[in-house]
Amino acid sequence: MRLELASFAARDVRFSDRTRFEDGVLSVDREAVRRLILESGNFEDVAVEIARPGEATRLIHVMDAAEPRFKPGNGSTFPGFVGPRKTVGEGRTHRLAGIAVVSVGEPAAGEPTYWREAIVDMAGPGAQASPFGSTVNLVLDFKPHPRYLDRDQPEAAMHNIMIGSPVAQRYNHAVRAAELKTAAYLARTTEHLEPDTLQVYELAPADPTLPRVVYFLQMNWIDIYGENTDGILPSLIHPNEILDGALVNAVSNHHASTRSCTYLNQNHALIRELYAHHGTGLNFVGVIAYPGAVINEIDQKNMLAEYAVKLARMLRAQGACSSFYGGGHPCVEFMLICQKCEQAGITTVQVMPESYGTPDDPGFVHFVPEAVAIVSAGRATQRVDLPAPSKVIGGREFFDLPGVPTDSVSVPYRYVYGCCHSSGYGRLAARQY
Repeated sequence: MRLELASFAARDVRFSDRTRFEDGVLSVDREAVRRLILESGNFEDVAVEIARPGEATRLIHVMDAAEPRFKPGNGSTFPGFVGPRKTVGEGRTHRLAGIAVVSVGEPAAGEPTYWREAIVDMAGPGAQASPFGSTVNLVLDFKPHPRYLDRDQPEAAMHNIMIGSPVAQRYNHAVRAAELKTAAYLARTTEHLEPDTLQVYELAPADPTLPRVVYFLQMNWIDIYGENTDGILPSLIHPNEILDGALVNAVSNHHASTRSCTYLNQNHALIRELYAHHGTGLNFVGVIAYPGAVINEIDQKNMLAEYAVKLARMLRAQGACSSFYGGGHPCVEFMLICQKCEQAGITTVQVMPESYGTPDDPGFVHFVPEAVAIVSAGRATQRVDLPAPSKVIGGREFFDLPGVPTDSVSVPYRYVYGCCHSSGYGRLAARQY
């Protein structure tokens, strides 16, 4: 599979009477975007705002973010949400580099909010910590249709404390569909333009003496080709599929610092780094994707790890990189895969955020002695002081933080969107001295 990623560098976004891309500026017809979103009938209203780096603007209640992408010709843009369900990862894809479409808004009926809060500051320490403090963000502030707010309907009951009620799940899916439709609409402005750069991603044949390296991708609350990944077996997928929009964040109720947002999958830093060394320092042989936190029994977790490592052995992998999504149950599978890889002679490097705050904490929900090469993606419990903004987008009150969004606040990094993401795209790290 050969993917050509055609990049168009955007230096600003402005509202205009017509949506177009010229001289590095994306002009956006605000009313056209609103009509595009509201035609689904899932929203009573949507406000469309621009948040630029360096401005004293704060986004709260962030749900997801996506990079504007469009596949010309017969390609499928965001398959399962915008385009038809067909394999992506080949052909040409246009991207507006430096721009993110960011979804914010209040919860639906039966949607848990104890891990829902996510903050992006466009200036100050928060901007330095989040990948989205340096992108020009077109912010979609959604107001749900009243049918998503009726707490008395039977389907609003919260049977699952992580993903919420059936109503909340449908609403989150509707938000992703609207966000991705907008992202495709914006990127389509480049359809007949020549890109600034063209990056090719292809697993070309490599020197057989180079070490064969596989990447284990842990997926939590992710849709692949528009379908959820609960209960699937570990699967071999091409890295280009991930870079080309096959994986979409599905749930907002997860720590902001490690939430697997769509944008970070599209720009997956570990995959791009493995590609950068393919054919020179290593032979990148593929991605093994597996779900985390969907099974509770240790025997089942052990079997999942066995299956994942079996795939790596079939690929004749000699080395592995493994990333941890975060949480309790997922750490068990994450560590078991490391253990079984090392026992099979596959040298494994792990990437994970830290979630503990004192020297007395063990640092791990689960640990195996074979885990000897671990890269920290930052400590989510460390605090950061965020200065008062001039403007807040997304709501009037925090979900579970003291104070009000218009004030200066001191928060753990877990509330800063994307700062500890284990894809390698986060902004934090930890060093031991």
